Amino acid sequence: MRSARIVGLLLGAVPLVAIGALAPASATPKPKPRALVVPTRAFPTIQSAVDAARPGDRVTVRPGVYREQVTIGKKLTLTGAGAGKTTIRAPRKLVKGTDGRTAIVTLDDAASVRISRLTVSGPGSGTCDKGALGAGIRVMGGAHLDLGRAKVTHIKDTPLAPCFRSATAVLVGGLPEGTGSATITDSRITDYQGAGIVVLNARSRATLVRNVVVGQKKLSTDGIEFIEATGRIEHNVVRDNACREPDPGCGTDFFEDVQHAGILAGAPGTVITGNRLTGNQLGIYAVDTARISRNRMTGNTYFGMALQDGSFTAAKDVVRGGVGGVAVIASSVDTTARLNHVKITKTSGPRIRKFTCCGYTATVKTRR
Repeated sequence: MRSARIVGLLLGAVPLVAIGALAPASATPKPKPRALVVPTRAFPTIQSAVDAARPGDRVTVRPGVYREQVTIGKKLTLTGAGAGKTTIRAPRKLVKGTDGRTAIVTLDDAASVRISRLTVSGPGSGTCDKGALGAGIRVMGGAHLDLGRAKVTHIKDTPLAPCFRSATAVLVGGLPEGTGSATITDSRITDYQGAGIVVLNARSRATLVRNVVVGQKKLSTDGIEFIEATGRIEHNVVRDNACREPDPGCGTDFFEDVQHAGILAGAPGTVITGNRLTGNQLGIYAVDTARISRNRMTGNTYFGMALQDGSFTAAKDVVRGGVGGVAVIASSVDTTARLNHVKITKTSGPRIRKFTCCGYTATVKTRR
């Protein structure tokens, strides 16, 4: 490191005029964020305010029901008057986005958007063949959603339409291509036709904290799904997601059927902790790897936890009720489950059960 004396000598050798010439010109000050209010004469709709906003502006939405689709492709803050007062509701006719899906609110073009104190609501009025509601909030194109103190509800069609990969309350990223990220806190995700929160793609991430995610009891639903994606799922309440008729593909066979879960996740860096899961077919279904701790799983009909095809550590979790406590499944690789101080009570079958296929092994290590 140069001493202060040497630096001073070096500066002293530079002519004063040179120092002045090197001084940067004064930068143009950035414009302050503006506050745009909806509805006003200038902005009768939310989309009109979004279109007029500069990056960094705030759009404030007064109490009311706004029947429109909203697309945001810039950094923006969108704030309602309260989740019980301001609602963005699906219009009768939905227009597909650039990804071929319909959504009530879409974030795209690497936008970073903060949404709070409002409700995004269906239902849609389409069918599986025409105009089905794809998502309540769609995050794609590298965009980031920061959702807080909000509701996303009634994300379904009228009548209910069990379309494949439709009616997800919050959908982030895509497969095989498409990324996004999300931070969702203190929000209610309810009455969805497909899944509550879905995060897709290995380059997508999400942090979910203190949310309530509740399915409906007529069709098969999933609560939270991370498919290849990573992130943190902490202190959420997830319930009423299960295999229901008519769903010919779902059942209890891990090798032949599809299971539905409160939380489905698994990838290096995934953390599932402090959640409460009730009334799901499976409480937690983890694939590949995950750090699982301090979750409470009660009254889930099949297993509290299912751990498949990888290496897992669960610590200080509680499982109560159901057919079994923990299922350890090996179908494509050897699977190891370390259960540290996991408490399992009142199951109708074995507390821990192994399912193996194709020559792979399932190993369980317990510590009490």
